[in-house]
Amino acid sequence: MKKLRFIPVALAIILSGCNTKENKKVDTCTLEINVDGNSTGKLTIAPYQRVESMEAYNELTITDSIKSKTTIVKIDTVSAVRKVSISYNKKNYSTELFTGTGTYVLSIINDSLIVKGAPRHEEYLKIKKALGIAKMEGLKYKKDLTPEEANFKASFSDKLIAAIKEHPKNIALAQSAYTQFWNTDTNTLDQVLNSFDASLQSSYFLEPLVERRKNLDLVTMGKPAPLFTLKSYDNKDVSVTDYRGKYLLIDFWAYWCGPCIKGFPELREIREAYSEDQLAILSISTDKNYDKWINAVDKHKLPWTQVIDDEKLPVNIGSKYAVVGIPHLVLISPEGNIVYKHDYHDVLTDELKNFLK
Repeated sequence: MKKLRFIPVALAIILSGCNTKENKKVDTCTLEINVDGNSTGKLTIAPYQRVESMEAYNELTITDSIKSKTTIVKIDTVSAVRKVSISYNKKNYSTELFTGTGTYVLSIINDSLIVKGAPRHEEYLKIKKALGIAKMEGLKYKKDLTPEEANFKASFSDKLIAAIKEHPKNIALAQSAYTQFWNTDTNTLDQVLNSFDASLQSSYFLEPLVERRKNLDLVTMGKPAPLFTLKSYDNKDVSVTDYRGKYLLIDFWAYWCGPCIKGFPELREIREAYSEDQLAILSISTDKNYDKWINAVDKHKLPWTQVIDDEKLPVNIGSKYAVVGIPHLVLISPEGNIVYKHDYHDVLTDELKNFLK
């Protein structure tokens, strides 16, 4: 079985107390997979963790083989909703488990997957059904919504907040809140965070929302741009303070981001329209794969400074600038203050003319 790398903030191994070594035991999360035939199969558990690359996703995925009618798999006891799939007898079965300490029985009977979980899992299923979480996931990226679907999607946030107030210590709702409210406004984010019990504020799923809420205040219009020093394509230190005295347009991007690449022609035109004394452009890659970033820089041959948001830093720069999606462009004044954020409803070239005469 592929081992799951420990995440310190989510460590949940509990030793139940006894006075002798013989009586000590380690609580576990046990998955019992039962099948009704003699074929072999495969169990796959997708990561609950936040990942920023396919390499990280694959590393954190748990897999095991099914070779007998009953297969026992033990995983970490982190409380999290995980997507589980079983490939067996040329068919695929999928479900979700709200895991933690306890035993979960997954049985394939008459080509159906039957799941019996711990009490926390059963409670999660009731909340999930009441909220319509599965329906919301299906509508999240759907473009053409029916009136009923549009109303359901519009009211989902309020329903989720109401559920949080009813179950303020439920970590599964914290996980849903992270997904639903990551890109929300500050007032809604305040309401969400205040609805959870204080004991969850530093949990794996809420801590990023708490940090994002702090950062949103730091990157409002007119505030000094957060400072940073990053390594450039040619391995030089580049700091935001290097650009004092001129406007600086920061472009957050990644090698795999199609819209980022589609925006390069306009950035080239902007680069040609203004002198280096008026405007500097700095592309900050959010890539975690250094080699692919280098290859992308070589491929696109962009005529301005390229740096990478180093994953070794205590806090990545994208988080400090409250970046939730890319491309993300920010204009910094000669004095070092944030004066414009591109929201894609306007034309970047035209907006820059309001600052650069």
